[in-house]
Amino acid sequence: MPKTSSRAQSPTVYDVAIVGSGAGGGMAAHQLTKAGAKVVLLEAGGYWDNSSAQYSAMLKMPYDSPRRGNSTPDRPFGEWDACIGGWQIPGEPYTKAEGTKFDWWRGRMLGGRTNHWGRISLRFGPDDFRRKTLDGLGDDWPITYDDIKPYYDEVDRLIGIFGSRENLPNDPDGIFHDAPAPRYYEHLVKRTADRMKITCIPARLSIITKPLNGRSPCHYCGQCNRGCMTNSNFSSGNVLVLPALRTGRLTLLTDAMVREVMTGPDGRATGVAYIDKKTGEDREVRARIVVLAASALESSRIMLNSKSSRHPNGLANSSGVLGRYITDTTGTDVAGFIPSLVDVPRHNADGVGGGHIFMPWWLDNKKLDFPRGYHIEVWGGLGMPSYGFMGGIQSYPEGGGYGAGL
Repeated sequence: MPKTSSRAQSPTVYDVAIVGSGAGGGMAAHQLTKAGAKVVLLEAGGYWDNSSAQYSAMLKMPYDSPRRGNSTPDRPFGEWDACIGGWQIPGEPYTKAEGTKFDWWRGRMLGGRTNHWGRISLRFGPDDFRRKTLDGLGDDWPITYDDIKPYYDEVDRLIGIFGSRENLPNDPDGIFHDAPAPRYYEHLVKRTADRMKITCIPARLSIITKPLNGRSPCHYCGQCNRGCMTNSNFSSGNVLVLPALRTGRLTLLTDAMVREVMTGPDGRATGVAYIDKKTGEDREVRARIVVLAASALESSRIMLNSKSSRHPNGLANSSGVLGRYITDTTGTDVAGFIPSLVDVPRHNADGVGGGHIFMPWWLDNKKLDFPRGYHIEVWGGLGMPSYGFMGGIQSYPEGGGYGAGL
């Protein structure tokens, strides 16, 4: 039997309901409204518009605040950071198995976590679709790089990515804007990498270096994490969702925490139920199609909550593996002191909010004792001191400290 409730119900039946306004949800809203569909987009966080000084903190200096840029409860990466959210969010607790550690970062705002990322935009290569054939681990994809290449190209044209054509076998080239020149320290890294026969090429970031769709090219202030007022870098809210709103075919519901997908007697989705976080009201919207783009964990939560006689263990969970085998991007960092960079003349170290070079995987996997490799992102340079500057100085090598010794 279909579910019945006393929820406040929207009288409109939309073509599509999309949950989440980040990379997946924003792209779905943009493409579906362009195609003529009537869409409702539900976002658990609030409204955000980088192009407005009300939201963006671009060009503010640490000394503009008595906190000198220190973090706040809803901005763990600093008060000027463009992403509202965190690992612990009031009213959104989650549990961890005993003896385990899991820190789950969530963005609660229009555009989701696309407001807080490095914008490194690399394509899967031909080998990535057939890894089991190559190393016996996992499974091969049922599609190939050639199948998905036209869609990569379309995304490149829409959002804008800088880079360089290198013709590397498993690091496919895209449709690139010109890449910015390396900074002083990046020239040093590039020369050293070339000498060691390590592949080191211009980075590939979703930041435009020429005008695109009404967006201005990057002016190299290096503050991509502040909320780009010129929309030169990619965030789902400004590049995808706000243009979709201008079509008149998108209804945006912010502060809407979705609980479950509603289904009819045939087991098919009929809409979503959500909580209006501002009023606490239990509400629902109806739609012919539901798109869950709330990140892997939130989408799993919603489907596990979506129980019915046809789906007693949650929607799309007949296998019992919903919410299991989730992984994430992992990485680590290494820092060093470079004597040859001491006392260099003052110079312009501006650039994008990320590295201008990177090292794609360059070694033969057959010679490794672990599978598949990694890539290296390069960082350094001259930054504006703010709260926490020189933190951990007690752990620096001998010669640090205060006064003449420093």
